[in-house]
Amino acid sequence: MVGWNKTADFILNLNDSFLNSLSSTKHLFESYFESQIPIVFHPTSRITDACIYSLKAGGKRIRPIFLLQSFYRGKNFPQSIEDSDKDLLLLAFAIECIHTYSLIHDDLPAMDNDDTRRGFPTCHIQFDEATAILAGDALNSLAFSLVAKISSRSNDTDGNLIKDLIHILHNGAGLGGMILGQNLDLLQEKQPVNDPLLEKDLLLSIHAKKTGALIESSFLLGNRLRDDHLASVSLIQSYANEIGLLFQITDDILDVEGSKEELGKTPGKDVKSGKLTYPSLFGMQTAKSLKAQSMEKAITLAKQLPKGEQFFFTELPKYIAERKS
Repeated sequence: MVGWNKTADFILNLNDSFLNSLSSTKHLFESYFESQIPIVFHPTSRITDACIYSLKAGGKRIRPIFLLQSFYRGKNFPQSIEDSDKDLLLLAFAIECIHTYSLIHDDLPAMDNDDTRRGFPTCHIQFDEATAILAGDALNSLAFSLVAKISSRSNDTDGNLIKDLIHILHNGAGLGGMILGQNLDLLQEKQPVNDPLLEKDLLLSIHAKKTGALIESSFLLGNRLRDDHLASVSLIQSYANEIGLLFQITDDILDVEGSKEELGKTPGKDVKSGKLTYPSLFGMQTAKSLKAQSMEKAITLAKQLPKGEQFFFTELPKYIAERKS
């Protein structure tokens, strides 16, 4: 498999079957995504152009992949849109809308003030600041509209499916999740704590909310559509929490050691902004040790799944820990 990541030594360190699974999951989502763009964003306007520009600017589609794999684990993965679960693809589209909206707003001058995202000009640079704000707002509301389109399912015995899905998505994206994490992150820049114990607690809280909460929602949304969702929800949640932590530690390290070409955005901004990160708080050596510990913990959790459901989940932590972008 080639094309998922262009760094040859990175690819060689990972299982080919896993990389093929990653690639096929991404392809399935993007095939559906491309087919829905003309339908969802009609009629066109400057705002829809900005939405589409940001959605189509690339990216790993990692949250939709988490969602799809959380549902299909142990099942035959579909080879085409026609063979796949349409409700699941709607949810994957919704989670990507939320993620993309968060990136648009995160890049704004009032937030992280970045001019490059995924190797392209950020939305407010390509269009203008007001359009970027409105495009983010539009994608946020669109996500919940997509969830409302989920059809009735045989496992919705109490009629609470849509309510549960909205609750899961809001927990990840809303006031107590990603929004609070972003707020805490920005406040910390302006008002440093300068107390090692308090800084550690704050760092964990920021990353659990700003990054981890939406990752957790991705896994839980996919799991909720399964007939056996109650049996695995606790384990999936624990695993998702660890993946979110691992993802953020890796991001923090890449911001120091990565290049603009690999990252698709400006490296070194965390240091310049005075952000609280794992390298800044613990030093690079300890940050890398914590990353390795988190990876092993996630693998251990994945091995608690039934044997036929483990493969993707045991390989995923290695991919996250070893990625270059």
